[in-house]
Amino acid sequence: MKKIFYIFMLLGLFFLQGCQDEGEPSIPTLICGTNEEIVDGVCKAIYEPEELALMNAIANIDEMSNYQLEITIQNGFELYDVVIEFDGDKSSFLFDGIKDYYEIKNGVISHYVQQGNTYAKETINTQQNSEYDFFKAFQVSWFTYNDGKYLLNLQNQASLQAFFEPSFTGSELSSFEMTIVDDYISEMSFFLQVEDISYRFIIEFNNIGTVDIVLPTV
Repeated sequence: MKKIFYIFMLLGLFFLQGCQDEGEPSIPTLICGTNEEIVDGVCKAIYEPEELALMNAIANIDEMSNYQLEITIQNGFELYDVVIEFDGDKSSFLFDGIKDYYEIKNGVISHYVQQGNTYAKETINTQQNSEYDFFKAFQVSWFTYNDGKYLLNLQNQASLQAFFEPSFTGSELSSFEMTIVDDYISEMSFFLQVEDISYRFIIEFNNIGTVDIVLPTV
């Protein structure tokens, strides 16, 4: 009888051990990567202000369709000033006192050519000032921030240089710098070396969102 009692006691202990409360289920520890922190239970990237400014500026490029570019090209002691304006499907190109206009409508490019005090209209295949919107190809990974400027990485110079080949064949681009103000590109500067001739470019962005181009009457 005692033997049976001990057997039941042992079975009871075994049963109690199997029914013990295992406590709350363990929650796996969330491990975030570099430059990340836990926000509301998920890992989110943490960016420095200059990184955010660059990301926002490049994102804003896609939305830019109304702005002015003031371009200064320096060759030794010679200076050339160009002003290009964009207003949706219309644009203008001012150089040496002569201002031409362009309009893209239904896939057709119209060129308004200044002839004295009047204009003539012609149809062309390509827009002459299209190489000046090269910045629309920018990517965040192309740049490194240093002392208030965004410098173009050496490995990305060839990609940018290709835009200038039509006008500066065989050129070599260097010292590209960019500034950003209020999440928009404010200024770009760089050098183009063509054999023994060095050109310095300074491009300023102005009147973003306020350009109003009125095409001339022909």
